[in-house]
Amino acid sequence: MIVFTAISGAKNEDPLCYLVEIDDEVRIMLDCGWNDAFNVEDLKNLRRVAKQVDALLLSHPDLQHLGAYPYAYGHFGLSCPVYATLPVLNMGRMCLYDVFQSKINESDFDTFDLNTVDTAFDQITTLKYSQPCSLGKYKSITITAYAAGHTIGGTIWKIKKDAEEIVYAVDYNHKKERHLDGTVLHKDGVVLDALSRPTLMITDTYNSLISHPARKHRDAALFETIKTTLQDNGSVLLPTDSSARVLELAYLLDQHWTYNQFTYPLIFLSYQSYNTIQYAKSMLEWMSDAINRQFDDKRENPFEFRYLRLCTRYKELAKYPEPKVVIASNVSLESGYARDLFLEWGTSPENAVILTDRGPPYSLARELYYEWVNKSEEDNTNSPVKPAIALDLIKSLEIRKKVPLEGQELIDYKNEQRKKNEREAAQAALIAKSLSIIEEDESDRSESELGDNDIEELLATQFDLYVRDATKLGGFFKQTQSYLMFPYIEKRKRYDEYGEIIQADQFRNKGIEGLGHVIDGESGDRMEDDNIDDSDKADQSTADSNVPTKYVYYDENIHFQCQLRYIDLEGTNDGRSLKTIVPQVQPRKLIVVHASPEATRDFASSCLALQSMTRDIYTPDVGELLNVSEAINFYQVKLTDSLVSSLRLSKLEDYDISFVSGKIHLPPDSSFPILDVMPIEEYAASDNPVFVGEIKLTELKRVLQLEGIIAEFKGEGVLVCNEKVAIRKTPTGQLTLEGSLSDDYFKIRSIIYGQHAIL
Repeated sequence: MIVFTAISGAKNEDPLCYLVEIDDEVRIMLDCGWNDAFNVEDLKNLRRVAKQVDALLLSHPDLQHLGAYPYAYGHFGLSCPVYATLPVLNMGRMCLYDVFQSKINESDFDTFDLNTVDTAFDQITTLKYSQPCSLGKYKSITITAYAAGHTIGGTIWKIKKDAEEIVYAVDYNHKKERHLDGTVLHKDGVVLDALSRPTLMITDTYNSLISHPARKHRDAALFETIKTTLQDNGSVLLPTDSSARVLELAYLLDQHWTYNQFTYPLIFLSYQSYNTIQYAKSMLEWMSDAINRQFDDKRENPFEFRYLRLCTRYKELAKYPEPKVVIASNVSLESGYARDLFLEWGTSPENAVILTDRGPPYSLARELYYEWVNKSEEDNTNSPVKPAIALDLIKSLEIRKKVPLEGQELIDYKNEQRKKNEREAAQAALIAKSLSIIEEDESDRSESELGDNDIEELLATQFDLYVRDATKLGGFFKQTQSYLMFPYIEKRKRYDEYGEIIQADQFRNKGIEGLGHVIDGESGDRMEDDNIDDSDKADQSTADSNVPTKYVYYDENIHFQCQLRYIDLEGTNDGRSLKTIVPQVQPRKLIVVHASPEATRDFASSCLALQSMTRDIYTPDVGELLNVSEAINFYQVKLTDSLVSSLRLSKLEDYDISFVSGKIHLPPDSSFPILDVMPIEEYAASDNPVFVGEIKLTELKRVLQLEGIIAEFKGEGVLVCNEKVAIRKTPTGQLTLEGSLSDDYFKIRSIIYGQHAIL
């Protein structure tokens, strides 16, 4: 039994999160996304199921796929095993580092912290591509990761239990890019055998209504916009994510700069730019064959950029003269350096903003995208990529800043801090003195007998005022007064087997100690500065030293007048590709997720229009429980030795199989099924032969070619052999042969028989 629930991201473009329950035994969560608004109310559905999840599979290293994982781990009790590829682990961590630092530099952000991120990501088990892995204690279930394209380490997941296979494929890309190969799901026009004909396929149709221009046209449009803007003395901003799609853009532009020998500054500005590129350098094996060939042949790391400069502080941009090109995070333009630059550069007509992603719904980036779509439709040229527009938008935005204290605020803060430090110092001195007295106590009790309660009791007996002791009474009319003083403990010398124990502190030269501390402190500070990574440097982005700061918020009407253009560099399939690939996968059942209602209906309708496509296509709403179980009766029975010895076994892959006819019934006094077997001579004489096994047409093509038969795909899933025989596969998985009776026909039929076990 398979039950599917959309936690988020169904019939909308919200972050992805889904739950699959298999045989009431295990609950597997597929992705755990959030957006950079970090509204906890958006996670109400996740909160209800988090503690019941048995495993979490992460597919891409961006907020849309894993943004909510640390919060769910820290607040919802999501403590199950988590699986991802190594790049998803590393780049996903960098993504959350960057967005966290973006948030704390504009508001008092406390939804999660970096310790929570680190603790959560330390729980992830990393897998390699095509590496089957048992799902923890659920040994009957295996998961396997396959390359999805789109992002480094991006994953298509296959979940297998007995005869049921589930393929989860979202945000995949079948086209080769500069730093990534296309997905293995559909390579060179052929579906990977291991992923074809699954019991259930879960896929997104985010781009069902979108048609992408050819890559060469998009690249040309990008270069042309940048060149024109720079020549007009304008700067260019390219908002992007911090650790995933940015790699393709950075590599593309650095190559372009190298080829043209540009002198204009090219900058990647992100709180984690340095660490992101360092990770990219160390994970070349997860990238394209072209990248690896370049490294093998020239011994050059493609991510040792020649022109691209890495910056982690906003003020570092001042070192580079105008005009310049800046790749900055975040893609939504709701936070981060990209928003800061847009607020600064977007008001100048000579500057340009190039959107490489539509951005999340309701974000500033998505609003700008719609502005571009509406105005670019007025263009009547036949250009494959719509041109830039002159943005003319007056918009009220909330300005959020972290600024240093000044004037009376700074004076008041310093006075308060001084008083606080004096109080803490006095308290620390008192505690230190009391503890030193306790440590020197040579009472009959050993040191191990003196606990925290004893220390508190001793400290409580210290007085510096006259106190009337009400517990000591005299006569009827009198009350004895006592004068409580600081307690005195007689100091006794300590001895061990060598004599009196020396207190090293009494012989230490205070002057030398102080001088040594200063020298050590300087060298330590210097060493720390030399080895500090950019994540630490980014924490100092607002101030150079420990200058106190505060957060300020205000609304401002801003008139944006820059050049604006959208050039698709999202790295996902468009509608035409989606409608070609999914039918070739031939899933028995299909669930459509993560798309607008219009795109969801469009894709489902296009699939249902195909005769070869399954009729079981589902478009669930968020929160809807969907039972997508196959109508298959599957039993495990124990066979007697006498029955096993009478079977005629045939070999099929790693299995020995045979055909048995009988009836299964459940006795009232037992929970185990019983198989009543018909005598073998009865069904052997009456039944036709049974063909067992499912051969893929791609594999059959290879086998036929090895036998000297010319086999080519023509039309929709039709394998034509020697131009005489056509082989088709029906929606139920059966093979049909069409053609005139000839030697070729019987030879091909014989080869097909040989690929099955005949019982």
